[in-house]
Amino acid sequence: MDNRPFSDKVLKPSKDSLKKVLGKGNDLYDELNNLTLRFKKDWNFSKSSGWMQKVHDGKKALYYFIPLNDSFLISLTLREQEKIDFLSDDDLSELHNRIKSSKKYSEGYALRFLINDIASFSKFIILIKKLIEKRK
Repeated sequence: MDNRPFSDKVLKPSKDSLKKVLGKGNDLYDELNNLTLRFKKDWNFSKSSGWMQKVHDGKKALYYFIPLNDSFLISLTLREQEKIDFLSDDDLSELHNRIKSSKKYSEGYALRFLINDIASFSKFIILIKKLIEKRK
């Protein structure tokens, strides 16, 4: 079975279909969604990723959410100063190697997180909370 359940351009994710696909990951998605209530959320279709949700402030993306079966992928970029600050943040020490080795693009330093359990989510959620605080 394809791990990208929303690969049909015609079938945009609905709340119910998303809940069914995310399965055990739905509670984690809900927590993330509640944390980012003040951000706009738009669904966009990409041939390579299928349907993905852009979470943004009206201009720049905070992250992209890609639903998978029983999990989800988060893709985001850090700006230069955010990368520097996060590398000296002890709360993010578990992510320092990932942040250090992130590839630089015009939008920033790219990071991807596969969220499939509470352990993967707990590492990511600390980063996203700090990122939201920086971008206020």
